[in-house]
Amino acid sequence: MGCLVSLAAFAQLPSNRVKPATMYHAGDTVRSPRLGLQTRIPPGWSGVLPRDTEVFLLLPESNTVGEIYVVVNEHIDLERQKKRWQAGTELSPGLTLQPQSEITTRGTDVISAVGKITGANVNQQAKIYAEAKCSPVGFCITYLATSDAAHMEDVKKALQTFVDNTVFQQPSNESPYAHFDWKKFLDGKILLAMGYDANSKRIDEVDLCADGSFRSEITRTGIFKGQAKGYQGKKRGSWHVASHGEKAVITFTFDKLPDVDIELEARDEEIYIKGIRYFVGESERCK
Repeated sequence: MGCLVSLAAFAQLPSNRVKPATMYHAGDTVRSPRLGLQTRIPPGWSGVLPRDTEVFLLLPESNTVGEIYVVVNEHIDLERQKKRWQAGTELSPGLTLQPQSEITTRGTDVISAVGKITGANVNQQAKIYAEAKCSPVGFCITYLATSDAAHMEDVKKALQTFVDNTVFQQPSNESPYAHFDWKKFLDGKILLAMGYDANSKRIDEVDLCADGSFRSEITRTGIFKGQAKGYQGKKRGSWHVASHGEKAVITFTFDKLPDVDIELEARDEEIYIKGIRYFVGESERCK
């Protein structure tokens, strides 16, 4: 069963920390513990942090024409952010964002402005709307929407929803797995690793059912590497897990074999066992 499952169906650990090249869909919550920042993707939009950039990008999921760019400006407050806008903000060499009208306040903690981009080869038909919201710990977020005249109001509404969804919390360098419940995460899941050794395929598959039972199918020693060959093939028994932050220890109790303890480790929202990455997905055998 495991060999036929698309790896696209397997997810990373759900820390919700914003990470490059991951698509976030409408309603998804993303956060940055380091900044103490949390927000939610607005309806009808998706978000992504492209690799090798610090600009978060929102794109419409419908036929709406427009984009929303989000950037964090550290070591600045709302008043300094306003002055930066008034002076003009360089977006890239030769391109400058200038306010077209007075910078206004929306609510008590957001500034907004209609803008234009000046410079060579600028699309003069593009409409620009920007807002900024600042954290009490000394950074501001700039949200910039660009669209055509026909869709600008829809894009502006999405931007304002995204801004209003943004809340600031106490920054923390604590591991996102400090209080992680591995049992809850692993219940009803399959652990799967596939690879090749000396031109032969290795399949390593363990179903962890919520009732405490497991089924394993191991071509070689796989997850039970270092144990006797008796652990290969199809086996079953019971399991329980002890959480230790970003690490966990699963104890496998077999029907006719000694118990085996296996350590899992979370690295950048991925799971590793004995240096090998394992994919985690919903188990069909446990249903």
